[in-house]
Amino acid sequence: MVKVAIHEFAPAAEIDDAQAMEQFQKQWRTYQKLVDSDALSHREVAAQLHAALRTVETSFSILDIACGDAGEIKHVLADTKVSHYHGIDLSEPALELAARNLEDCPFQVDLDHGDYVEMVERRPDPADIAWCGLSIHHLKTDRKRDLLTALRKTTDRFVMIYEPTLKEGETRDGYLERFGTVNRPAWTFLTDEEWRQISNHVTQCDLPETAETWLALGREAGFAKATEIFHDRTDFYSIYRYDV
Repeated sequence: MVKVAIHEFAPAAEIDDAQAMEQFQKQWRTYQKLVDSDALSHREVAAQLHAALRTVETSFSILDIACGDAGEIKHVLADTKVSHYHGIDLSEPALELAARNLEDCPFQVDLDHGDYVEMVERRPDPADIAWCGLSIHHLKTDRKRDLLTALRKTTDRFVMIYEPTLKEGETRDGYLERFGTVNRPAWTFLTDEEWRQISNHVTQCDLPETAETWLALGREAGFAKATEIFHDRTDFYSIYRYDV
């Protein structure tokens, strides 16, 4: 049975990810086009996460940070030993979709509406595994470290994240220029308005780090091992794994 727990959180101005929440709500259909076209390598990322979860031989709980509608994670968790899924998201409409997507799953499901940084930092119950796809990069570097530190304290096995990655020596401005130069001609399935939505979101919200920094943040947070395990074909995103 799915249980949706609605939590109150701080006023929008105080939320690290408030701007990203607003953009998410406006751009949901556009984002789904990116997912459906596999423009952000969601299929390979799902395969990588599924393979990692399949190596866990005992029952486990998983925390899904910024879970969205949980449409992909439902398939990722199939044929694994998951016993408890906990999703957190700032968008209540997304969580309503997640509740529908997960209602027939054979494991316990909890969905919480709130600021994921605040909720991770104060959550009393640990999870075995934590996952976050394309959301931590909305935070400034210090807050990324704070979140990973909180995850280290509340995760018993490992954390995996999928996030934008700067090339070595690349600045954020250089990344943004590259993003437009490479992706605008490639994403022909987007209308001009949809491209403007994505471009504005990336310009306003994306704070990518180099691979070296993403790995260093994990070590500084206290993880015993930090590894880049996948870099996508477009040269924009990587999966990082942090082992306890």
